[in-house]
Amino acid sequence: MGESQLGVDRQKKLALDLFLEAWDKAMNAGVDSDLLSEVLIYMGVTDLVADRGEDWTAEVFEDLPERIREGEFTLPEEMLEALNGRQPNPNFA
Repeated sequence: MGESQLGVDRQKKLALDLFLEAWDKAMNAGVDSDLLSEVLIYMGVTDLVADRGEDWTAEVFEDLPERIREGEFTLPEEMLEALNGRQPNPNFA
């Protein structure tokens, strides 16, 4: 696939908007949010393995538990409120 004409920040915002839209559709169809989370993680990991290989992907996730415990993936309250209202933070990075 070719290089995107969009900047990285614009790609991230667009991807988040599209995933939130799909998330809402799945939730409205009765899919549990925990199951959606697991499926998205699975999709992301399998895509990384296909693109970058098993060793690279394993290295990326090697310190994941520590990063989670240190709060790297804990969203600020204002972003949680925005996501609940489906208004993604324009500063998402």
